[in-house]
Amino acid sequence: MADNSQSLTGSIRRTFERMSLGFRSIGARVHERPILLLGNQKSGTTAIAALLAETAGLPITLDLKKEFTDPVIDRLRTEALTMKDFVERHRLDFSRPMIKEPSLTPFYRELANFFPESKFVIVVRDPRDNIRSILNRLGIPGNLDSIPAEARQKITRAWQLILDGEWLGISGTHYIDRLAHRWNFTTDIYLANADEIILSRFEDFLADKPGEIKRLADALDLPARNDIRNKVDIQFQPAGDHTVTWPDFFGENLERIESICAERMEAMGYEGSR
Repeated sequence: MADNSQSLTGSIRRTFERMSLGFRSIGARVHERPILLLGNQKSGTTAIAALLAETAGLPITLDLKKEFTDPVIDRLRTEALTMKDFVERHRLDFSRPMIKEPSLTPFYRELANFFPESKFVIVVRDPRDNIRSILNRLGIPGNLDSIPAEARQKITRAWQLILDGEWLGISGTHYIDRLAHRWNFTTDIYLANADEIILSRFEDFLADKPGEIKRLADALDLPARNDIRNKVDIQFQPAGDHTVTWPDFFGENLERIESICAERMEAMGYEGSR
């Protein structure tokens, strides 16, 4: 009875949230030139975006809400959905002057065409830390030959799109290979558009959080309205287990990441294990 009651309560809450979102969206107007923060999932985009918005005193969208429960991002790839329709679907989220959404990274060019006056930031993180953090988030070990069927059934469709990548043309049959190729895919977007996108390496942020946020704010011509020094250590997302070393977490799969990502790692200033 308790389980049924909790399920009903959760259903009612989700229905109320959808209705509330719908009402608030009615009068929302899409911002003409939002600052867009991109990057791979679990690369540190939320912390950097939230602190940047706090510094400038700007409202921010931290992830597109509907894409959690009913993702349609893959339809942009097949052109079954236009960027105009996608933005309209998320009109409330796109009404704010700053938007952070990693899932939009593969569609940088379409975004840049739709928002020609917008400025873009991309966050890059060492692929070994990045992939470990993704798998920590999903509760999946990094040293497997494949993801067990029972574990995969618990993964939401939004995360399935990140793990699989076939819809983006990302190769690889092993789950580590696909995540490594996805890191390359995201990094290549920056490398191909480095003159148009502001880069933030997560490691540089960790080394000097206030300094990196100030650098980004200056590059974006944003005012420094608020002091964030007492907020830089807030945990904006569930933290992964950083105490486990790469070899212990990935085992022999570590070589897969370093082999696949070697060229881009060097370009981004990341050294291999050997």
